[in-house]
Amino acid sequence: MAKGRRRTAESRSGINPCLKHFIFLFNLIVLAGALVVVGLMSWILYEKEKKISSFSDVLLDPSLIFLIAGCIATIIAFLGALGSLREIDTILRIYSLVVTFFLFIQLVGIIFVFIFYYDVNVLVKIGIYPEDVFENVIKNYSEDPDDLDADIRDVIHGWQEDMQCCGFSNDDEGYKAWKNNLYFNCTAGNKSPLKCSVPWSCCVYKDGDTKNTKCGNGVLNSTSVSAVQLSSKINTRGCLKAFKEWIGSNIFIVTCGIIGAFVPQMMAINFADRLYNQIRTEESKWSTL
Repeated sequence: MAKGRRRTAESRSGINPCLKHFIFLFNLIVLAGALVVVGLMSWILYEKEKKISSFSDVLLDPSLIFLIAGCIATIIAFLGALGSLREIDTILRIYSLVVTFFLFIQLVGIIFVFIFYYDVNVLVKIGIYPEDVFENVIKNYSEDPDDLDADIRDVIHGWQEDMQCCGFSNDDEGYKAWKNNLYFNCTAGNKSPLKCSVPWSCCVYKDGDTKNTKCGNGVLNSTSVSAVQLSSKINTRGCLKAFKEWIGSNIFIVTCGIIGAFVPQMMAINFADRLYNQIRTEESKWSTL
């Protein structure tokens, strides 16, 4: 019997219809959602004429990340829906292997995050420098919409404001990284009104305070600002250190999030493998007739 050919009622006796249709409906829902995400993110990127010059442009652009994730989910869900509906064992096997592959990639990423949390020197020894990923983020930051994607700017401000940090470093002097920016550095030739300052999202605000782009003026000039004045005006720690501390204080939430992401994927792999074995068993019966 050819693979994918419609089976008679007798030939389907070994295939669980509930399992088959559950896999199909699950992947159909994922496929529909993924297509919506792909279409919406594609339109957003087209409208803002997205340009990519470095890896950080991808890492800090939510619309681009969602587009990539949507494309991957579309392909995987299509394979799962087609393979289960038509009972094509080869496609189900590919589906299972692809989901397993991406599950492995996620696991590797989580391992790197926890290595960063417990001992960042391990990453350094194997040639991975987390701070280097964000080096261009500082250098290329600009308030000019023609120089920097508005979404990336919002992510930078959101990260620094929510995490109460400044600059993307793993130390207590992350704010100093803004010296590498064209507009914020303290060099004599800098004519920018933002000279020797940091972005407004680095500043310390109290309830009711209005966000002020000038709140960090002069903080990069170490001769004019004392340590006490500095800590009262801006958050000094780097955002990588803030992220590291956030993991430590929210380890339960992080663990639950990981489990919540892994369980559906592991179930998809398990169910697809079970349906694959049932189809193979049925095909073996026909091959002996």
